[in-house]
Amino acid sequence: MKKALFTLGLGLGASVAQAQLEQLAQGHLSGSFDSYTQYYRKDDKILAVPPQDKIGSNNFFKLDYTYKQFSAGIQYEAYLPAVQGFPFLGTKQGRNEGKLVNRYFRYSGDKVSLQVGDFYEQFGSGLVFRSWENRQIGINNALEGVNVQIQPTDFLKLKVVYGRPREYFDYADATVRGADADINLSRMFVKRPTAVNVTGGLSYVSRYQEYTGADDKFPATVNAYAARLAIEGANASLGVEYVHKGQDPHVANVFSDDNGKALLINGAYTAGKFGVNLTYRGISNMDWRSDRNAEGTVLPMNYVPALTKQHDYLTTNIYVYNAQVAGETGGQLDVFVNLGSSKLSVNYSQYNALKTPGSIFSPDSSFFKDGSIEWKKKWNSKWQSILSYHYVFYNKHVIEGGNDKSITSHIGLANILYKYAPRKSARLELQHLYTKEDRGNWAAAVTEFTFAPMLSVYASDLYNYGTTKVHYYNIGGSIMKDATRFSLAYGRQRAGLFCVGGVCRYVPAASGLTATLTITFNN
Repeated sequence: MKKALFTLGLGLGASVAQAQLEQLAQGHLSGSFDSYTQYYRKDDKILAVPPQDKIGSNNFFKLDYTYKQFSAGIQYEAYLPAVQGFPFLGTKQGRNEGKLVNRYFRYSGDKVSLQVGDFYEQFGSGLVFRSWENRQIGINNALEGVNVQIQPTDFLKLKVVYGRPREYFDYADATVRGADADINLSRMFVKRPTAVNVTGGLSYVSRYQEYTGADDKFPATVNAYAARLAIEGANASLGVEYVHKGQDPHVANVFSDDNGKALLINGAYTAGKFGVNLTYRGISNMDWRSDRNAEGTVLPMNYVPALTKQHDYLTTNIYVYNAQVAGETGGQLDVFVNLGSSKLSVNYSQYNALKTPGSIFSPDSSFFKDGSIEWKKKWNSKWQSILSYHYVFYNKHVIEGGNDKSITSHIGLANILYKYAPRKSARLELQHLYTKEDRGNWAAAVTEFTFAPMLSVYASDLYNYGTTKVHYYNIGGSIMKDATRFSLAYGRQRAGLFCVGGVCRYVPAASGLTATLTITFNN
């Protein structure tokens, strides 16, 4: 009898387990693998010095699983070692490193969501708080802890975060706590849809880090507050956000006792074929980092990108702006006109130092100016062209450091695309940068052949004929099949700022072979 009951119990248990496995199999599994690898060679002409290990490789493997209202995921990273110029070497006592760095579990309901483990979050525009990942720049300041979101009504959404920020392969010795309220004021006071939508928000963030020094007034806890308001109509919008950060003395701000502040204003207007965007931002003492003792490249707690035109060309990326979190004031203007078969756009941005520390409306000497006019024309079904001119003023001493003087440059370029078959095209770029300062004039040319959607090949050369007489040549291509993309390139990398989305890091001169592999999958 006991054997029969035991056998029956095993059978029932196996049936239940099989049923649960069958239910779990109905979930959705997705993931990706990204690899960026460089082989370095010595190149005296561009002062490229390879590391002892002539190979650098950054690798990311991510898995996410979703079943009904539940999801979980992991991310593994390996730097074997990290590519040159990356914020950290990915080695410990000379050993290459790989580690499981992100783990999370999430429940998402209609009104409530809960995530534990490692997560990313943003309050408002990110000026007061943002945890995010940018693999190209080397930023991953995810929080390990708890993220709770509640939507008690259709006009109110609340977020609460509590955790410790990631610091490369470890965690910073700090605790971050924050709360954010996103309020739809139009829905709050008017139940029916309106032509104008008004939203607002309030944020609070604090960072606690133990202090063991002799100053009994040193702030171990730093608090930051933010308020925002946005008005959106059919043709126009206006957004304002203000951030106040308490005293946060650290090495980078020379242990300043001043409060931090930031003001961001965005305005836009469209009418027919005309559009204009205007942005102003003033910041003072907004270098907010997860570890006050960190020096050099750090993981920020907030998001302060350069609000300038994002460029795609070799010559326009020589002098690019990096936001000055210690203090800056300025803005950007974009004007767009649709002329039918052609489009005209004008952009101007300018940022200045603060004449009076803490006063974000007191412009002093210029950090950066960028003015451009661009004309895009579609001539027919086969021919397209882009012509543009750029004026750039670049305070190299401030933006890059050192004793370099300011630079004024003029850039002209032409981009011609010829579609000689339904999925085949050829593209030619011709560029020139003129300046009397720095290394003098540059010329560039790019040619690319695309056989969509599978194959593309290109060759480019950026030539400094003003002083160094050096060619920064590159030749390469990419192949794509379904959800897999592989690219290979050989050539030279110019030393300077490398920027993605307005956030920059310095990269050294390099020469050699570069390979990238991206694989994504869904069940």
